[in-house]
Amino acid sequence: MAVDGSPDEAAVLRAFDASPGIQIAVRAPDLRIVAANQGARTLLQHDHLVGVRLEDLRDPGIQTVVTALSEVVRTGSRFHEDAIPVVPDWSDPASGLWIDLRVTPWQDESGALLGAIAAGVDVTARVRAANLERSGAATADERLARAREVVLRLQGALLPSTVPLLPRVDVAASYLVAGLEQAAGGDWFDSATLPDGRVSLTVGDVVGHGVEASAIMSQLRAVLAARLLEGAGILDALDAVEAFAGRVSGAFAATLCVALLDPHTGDLEYATRGHPAPLVVGPDGARILPTTGDGPLGSRTEGRVSTTRLRDGDAIVLFTDGLVENLHRPLREGIAVLETTAVQAYRGASEAFRANPSIASRICQHVPAVLTDGGFTDDVTVLAAHRRDAPAPLHIGVPAQPGQLADVRGEIDAWGRGVGLGTRDRAALVLGVSEVMANAVEHAYRDAPEGRTGKVEIDARIRDDAIIEVVVRDHGRWREPDLDPGERGRGFSMMASAGLQVSVQTAADGTTVTLECPARRPAPVDQADVVVGLGPRDTAPLAVNTDRSDSRVVRVGGAVDHRAAAAQVQAEILRLSRNGLVPVTIDLRDVVHLGSAGVRVLESLLLTIDRLEVIAPAGTPAAQTLEVAGTPFVSSDS
Repeated sequence: MAVDGSPDEAAVLRAFDASPGIQIAVRAPDLRIVAANQGARTLLQHDHLVGVRLEDLRDPGIQTVVTALSEVVRTGSRFHEDAIPVVPDWSDPASGLWIDLRVTPWQDESGALLGAIAAGVDVTARVRAANLERSGAATADERLARAREVVLRLQGALLPSTVPLLPRVDVAASYLVAGLEQAAGGDWFDSATLPDGRVSLTVGDVVGHGVEASAIMSQLRAVLAARLLEGAGILDALDAVEAFAGRVSGAFAATLCVALLDPHTGDLEYATRGHPAPLVVGPDGARILPTTGDGPLGSRTEGRVSTTRLRDGDAIVLFTDGLVENLHRPLREGIAVLETTAVQAYRGASEAFRANPSIASRICQHVPAVLTDGGFTDDVTVLAAHRRDAPAPLHIGVPAQPGQLADVRGEIDAWGRGVGLGTRDRAALVLGVSEVMANAVEHAYRDAPEGRTGKVEIDARIRDDAIIEVVVRDHGRWREPDLDPGERGRGFSMMASAGLQVSVQTAADGTTVTLECPARRPAPVDQADVVVGLGPRDTAPLAVNTDRSDSRVVRVGGAVDHRAAAAQVQAEILRLSRNGLVPVTIDLRDVVHLGSAGVRVLESLLLTIDRLEVIAPAGTPAAQTLEVAGTPFVSSDS
């Protein structure tokens, strides 16, 4: 119908049909389509939409649009959602596209609801571009993470993985790698016990970044450490480093600070070569020591050594300039913040601090965290040594009974955590003590009169040469060791594999076993030194049960720490496997301690049952023991 001054009806319909996007009108109450443009017909894969009811459009890929129209008619409320995925042809996923959809109520002049009108815009190109960008960013992030992991592994391989612990000196370190664009850095730290009983503390910084800087710093660190361990004084050691640096391209202008601390007197010698001087922090506050005035390597300045004395309770902090120099903060302000944060960490002003009894460790955690909070562009190294009261030695005296093993392991772990031992070393120590005590329980008093229980005594201490020494004594007599270690000597071979030195002395009045391991704290690269426990006391009772969801899976829980417990496990698994005729999976995720007796049983079962699989999720006590023993198992994190 023509109207003066207006296009005719056919022209209006043609314009509507050719309008961009998707246009659909639905009439209430029967939800019948009364208008649809070409875009809507293409989207909904229907050439004759007008007159079709929404309920007849059943293709799964378009139900979001159908549901939106139905809901607007039902509720009278608007609908608006961007980037809705639509698949017009469900059999062809490539037909999928995305639309921004808006559905509004269709009302007459009085406001009565007539139906709903939908308008959609094809935004497929925009969504695909955004997805591609996100995918590219994710790929770049993955590459960045992998590259950073390589940097951290390189830096970790060139730096010491631990620092020594002494009765009177607690040492800790932290190393933070700057942004990946800086690559590996030239910072280094080192600490060692020297032949004269003193502790060496060194921090250095090679100019530049990258593999070359890391390689140079590792060479300088090695030369300096070797001379100090040979007994050279600070100046002689620095002369050796200077001579070596003169022949190494890239070592020019490297800076370093060397300090030698007497744990008993507190006497400190130190020298700085173009490097920040150490910070001393104690109960009364913090102070920066004066530099010795010498320039960096290659400056040909005369070497000088300064001396001071640390009081009982004082801590000395060595650091690289990346800690205090910042584009957003003047050096003087950085030093002031360092002093303030070191005092906070020393005093343990918060509950988080008090949870970590090690002052040296608290300083190495808190100081870098605060001073790098706004970002940092240079590697950051902090090395702290605290003159502490010597940790009390541990003495345990218990009946030689299997039920005492779990409590003894808990006390050894708690004592090791208190002196600052890392998780791996504590686990080795706990394993060793448990093995020796299990031997005493099983053999030392086997000839004792009925009803009479013998005793086992355990003494642990940290020695001045940074060695943990644990002595286990009984007053009985062990059985003679078998020539074939595969039958009985597995516990001792496991202790050796765990890094323990073991010596056994037998006498008429009993057997004494001495265990030794390095007293050291982990010094991880790019993360704080966190002291964690090995978990709750392993007092859970031994349990061997089939999995409810799979009768071929046998779950072992509790402690398999002596021969009787291991025999119980063996008997139950043989029963459940019908003496090896049925394939079995042994799940050890709930085992809180696995001793050599349990390892021997597992290896025997692996030989007896053809299709046997042993599962121990990574990081569990069972996995740690099986790794030490070299027993095959499957690591599962599920």
